[in-house]
Amino acid sequence: MDVMSTTDLSHLAEDLVSDGFVGHEAAVRQAVRAARMAGVSAVLTGVLADPQEPVVARLRAFGMVAAALANATPHTSLHVAA
Repeated sequence: MDVMSTTDLSHLAEDLVSDGFVGHEAAVRQAVRAARMAGVSAVLTGVLADPQEPVVARLRAFGMVAAALANATPHTSLHVAA
């Protein structure tokens, strides 16, 4: 399933704050898929998806992706600037 609720996003945010990305890559991939389906910036989703990117960059990308997804309505294409 590629849809993430705001509750799912909030839980993932809490997990990332407390644990970092280790152990949460599956949920991050789910967020990336949902964001890509919603039309969120390819740059943001690419940074979030790439474990080689600096953690701070991935966290910032997650915040922007999560905000875009939380504000998305079905069938809305989002073009969030990176």
